[in-house]
Amino acid sequence: MRIINSDLADVNFDFFGNKPPFPIMMGVIGGFTHLGEDASYKAALAARELGIVYWVSSHTSDEDLKRLVETGAMIGIVIKPFKDQQYYLDRIKKAEEMGVCVIASDIDHAYNKNGGYDGQRDDVMGPKSFEELKEAAASTKLPFIAKGVLSVHDALLCKEAGLSGIILSHHHNIMSSAVPPVMILPEVRKAVGNDFMVMVDCGVNGGAEAFKAIALGADAVLTARGYMAPLAKEGTEGVVQHITKMAGEFREFMNRTGSLDLKHIDSSVIHKMPF
Repeated sequence: MRIINSDLADVNFDFFGNKPPFPIMMGVIGGFTHLGEDASYKAALAARELGIVYWVSSHTSDEDLKRLVETGAMIGIVIKPFKDQQYYLDRIKKAEEMGVCVIASDIDHAYNKNGGYDGQRDDVMGPKSFEELKEAAASTKLPFIAKGVLSVHDALLCKEAGLSGIILSHHHNIMSSAVPPVMILPEVRKAVGNDFMVMVDCGVNGGAEAFKAIALGADAVLTARGYMAPLAKEGTEGVVQHITKMAGEFREFMNRTGSLDLKHIDSSVIHKMPF
């Protein structure tokens, strides 16, 4: 703790011209049937009330995506790395036309657990080349981000390809024994510099995790599983209460470490246990 000379922290940040009140975003919850009817719409309403980004899956139908955008929430979409490059580009263009504010591609959805390409039949996915990512980033006026980056190697190639940023993530253990994103975050930040958006996903369920990620070099974090239970039980209001509490915890950590704003969070306040 660094209490002397501290004060209430300013937690606002700039997300490609948007001004969320804190650097916490709502991650993708697609495919979870236990969340109840119209869960994604209720989540979008929560995001609108909170003033933060809500990420949705590219499996969201056009009709549902239109409805989510019409709530007035900031909607980001995560598009699968479809092996057919033209289909991939078409999906990016369609998402832009439908009014999302940011587009990501979960590049780690390239392979399945059996050693083959991911997906089935017409929606086969696979690894994207440097040139394919470069083409995708150039095809849209929106910020284009790679999700599922988990190495300095991929982070540097994403920056070189002209992407707007990356999301460090192992997609909830998409690869067994994958390193936790925060463990490689400092070396990724050092490699890409301070002029490149770096976000962190996976295991960010409270304000403490959000603070640690940002102290170690992230610009923002995504949380998903943490707000699923409140969404299932209490709908929109449950999500608003959960993330408001999370944001309050995050600001408390900033207050108690003398971090007056996001740029002044000092990584030296993080102490690592020796292995």
